[in-house]
Amino acid sequence: MLKKISVILMLTFVLSPHIFAQKQSVKPLPDGVSIFQLDNGLQVLLIENPALPMVGVNTVVKTGSAYENFASSGMSHMLEHLLFNGTTTRTQQQLYDDVDMIGGYNNANTSEYYTNYMMVVPAEYAKKGLELQADMLFNSVLPPKKFEKEKGIVLEEISKSLAKPNEQLDRNIISILYPGHALSLPTLGTYATIESMTRDDVYNFYKANYVPNNMIMSVIGNFNSAEMLQTIKNIYGRAAPGQILRGGNPEWQTGFESLKKDVPRTAVFHRFYTGKDLKLQLFFRLPTGSSMQYYDLLDIALKNAGERVQDKIQQKHKDDVIAVSFISRLTPVKNFIELEATLKPGADVQAIYTDLLQAVKEESFALSDEKIAVESAKSLTNFFKNIEKPHMFGIFNAHIFAENGIEGVLAKYDSEKFSAAAKQLSGLKIHKNPVVIIQHPAAKEEKSEQAQIKTQLFGNRNGKAVITVQNSASNLLAVHYLIKHKKYFEERYGKDAAKILHDCFGQRMKSPENQKLSAPFGLSFTVNDNPWIPMDDIYMNPDFGYIRVEGLAKDIDGAIIFLNKAMTGFKPTEEEFNKALMKFKRSAMMKRGSDPAKKIFGNSLNEALYASDEPENSYPELSYQSLLQFSADYFQPHNMIIAAVSPAAPQKIESLFSSFNGGKETTIAPYVREYKLPQKPVKIEKEGGGERSYLFYGFIKQVDEQDKAALQALSLVLKDDIIFDIREKQGMAYHMSAGIKMVKDKALFYINQGTRPQNVDKLVPQYPGFFNKKRYKDLTEEKLQKSLNMYLGRMMFRRLSSINQAYYLSYSLYFNGDINYDKDFLKQLKNVNLDDVRRVMKKYMQPKNEIEIIVR
Repeated sequence: MLKKISVILMLTFVLSPHIFAQKQSVKPLPDGVSIFQLDNGLQVLLIENPALPMVGVNTVVKTGSAYENFASSGMSHMLEHLLFNGTTTRTQQQLYDDVDMIGGYNNANTSEYYTNYMMVVPAEYAKKGLELQADMLFNSVLPPKKFEKEKGIVLEEISKSLAKPNEQLDRNIISILYPGHALSLPTLGTYATIESMTRDDVYNFYKANYVPNNMIMSVIGNFNSAEMLQTIKNIYGRAAPGQILRGGNPEWQTGFESLKKDVPRTAVFHRFYTGKDLKLQLFFRLPTGSSMQYYDLLDIALKNAGERVQDKIQQKHKDDVIAVSFISRLTPVKNFIELEATLKPGADVQAIYTDLLQAVKEESFALSDEKIAVESAKSLTNFFKNIEKPHMFGIFNAHIFAENGIEGVLAKYDSEKFSAAAKQLSGLKIHKNPVVIIQHPAAKEEKSEQAQIKTQLFGNRNGKAVITVQNSASNLLAVHYLIKHKKYFEERYGKDAAKILHDCFGQRMKSPENQKLSAPFGLSFTVNDNPWIPMDDIYMNPDFGYIRVEGLAKDIDGAIIFLNKAMTGFKPTEEEFNKALMKFKRSAMMKRGSDPAKKIFGNSLNEALYASDEPENSYPELSYQSLLQFSADYFQPHNMIIAAVSPAAPQKIESLFSSFNGGKETTIAPYVREYKLPQKPVKIEKEGGGERSYLFYGFIKQVDEQDKAALQALSLVLKDDIIFDIREKQGMAYHMSAGIKMVKDKALFYINQGTRPQNVDKLVPQYPGFFNKKRYKDLTEEKLQKSLNMYLGRMMFRRLSSINQAYYLSYSLYFNGDINYDKDFLKQLKNVNLDDVRRVMKKYMQPKNEIEIIVR
């Protein structure tokens, strides 16, 4: 067994010349990392992490939308869907069942230069997971009977994307910046290309591209590298290499080919989209071939520059400019710096353009030494964070695997390259005229070794509580602050007070002084929810806020002492308050173009399901003084549950937090938004007038505590059946949810989905039948076990990272008074049997006073 990954990673490698030209280094790879190429051309990166209970396998196929044309647009993405429909030895259902039986997570995604296949399984099932993935990659049959159904699902996905104004903005941009190149096409394809696609065309594309010499595999987790390599050879090594055929057209460029027809800088392009704001977008050419560290630092410099330019422009055009932002737009073909100004309709575009151009040309992109040191340390932290979450390692690095190979991925985390990159960046000046795109609002119609794990609780739930987890194999310090009673205090001091206060704390942590102090610890802070990240939806709760901190475990004492000092008596400045307030006001204004039908649906659903809450508009208006009062009550140690995961002993961690005190203990009960029991049927039907319709059907039952594990198992059975029928058999959904949701002593049996308007009348009559007990008379113990293993695998998957483990412990203590509640419930669920499910089905699955909501 190779040693676990060293804390001191020396990620400096012999790099391919096309990555970036710098002095070569021959320092060794870190322990636990090895690289191979099989005889058939498959490249393999192995990273051992004996502390993980799972193994993550990501196989990148180097084909994506960058290799397509107008006729084949979306074919890579369509093929990704089809590979889940059966192989020469397994039907689609058998494929799903085999993955679920081992508690695996099997998924894929497609981008411009790759299609990435991800399999995460408990370590004892690693070989089985590899066999299943290889079967899909090399032996898929793309069943003709499934082809039309899969088309329907992809069309649903396109429909969902086109409901978002930002997707329309991006389609307009790529069509202009990459003329005559496949990069000008959307990865999902279009309605026309998907509808006209044939199964034989896709099958030929599959055979021409899904060959081992066009693939790169990364495997991370608990395994022995020598044994894993032999297993991979036995399974993937059997596939024959092939000639990669992508077709050619002298008038059309694909892949890494340079543009034959460049976009003229003097041109101004006008496009239209369904948003409500006017967008002025400037694209400045950026040289290719710099290091990845250069582009990482560039993004930070652009963010800082965007704030400075925004301040200048808003001073001169305060009534017309909503926001200004800088980002990089990078491809192997051509790179751009994108400056976007969001304007109010009727703004003087010419005057704003002139002032923007002048402000940009005055900008410097140099970064302080402290900031460079912070980013250098963070690169190691990010590596360790991704090692703990092997699925994310593959997702984050798939594009680098496809564009720069394994060496490119390892170079991404080379902290020694930041100084050279910063020096190069300090010389960047924007002086040439940009490509200009003006996007107008369109007129709308009204319509190894086992790690030692020890968990201990210090304190109690009415005051400060400290939960410690000792993970002897961890290289990270993860500290999770769950800050209680957010709703209670916001009702007293002002709506969104926690969001504003947390942002102020985040600003403080990004100050040059604190960046310099925290740099040795490699700390990264997450201070607010991002609702667009699915794995963050566990934080969508009105009654608590959080601060998540992750860093290196090499100086735990210093890191916690720094955190204690930073958080004790924290008071935001008025400048920080105003900056946060403007940030969220701009964010709210920029979201005005969101799908109106979905908003109508959400409001109707909340009204139908939940007991009435005090209206948010009754909260007092937040001021700087009221924020300080809010902070004095809310942001205090005795109103926090602190969970820390590290390699240190529990008593040591508790002693480090012992001086972190302040605030009052409280006996306020946690707030939970409860379902109401309708006394009669509820039916709501409204017009939405968009690309999507939204549907809900359900009913609410009062339930006993001892039945909750069995009800959760029943929920999994219902979810599998309903989603498989509507999505896989009928192709009338992309994203949807169904099953049972439990809040306190009530359970909601439900179906919730978006779909194309023409599907509404087909779907609505089907819903009650899904909750008919007779439909499940043939349910077997094997099918139930499959659903349970699938869910338990997902739950293990969600608890991989140290910071998420800290979250679940804190959540369990806050809402259930027991740090082990989450763990114990999963144990109960694992022991549920078929008789338990049949019993609760008979007891509760009797629809009464149904709730039906339709927004067309």
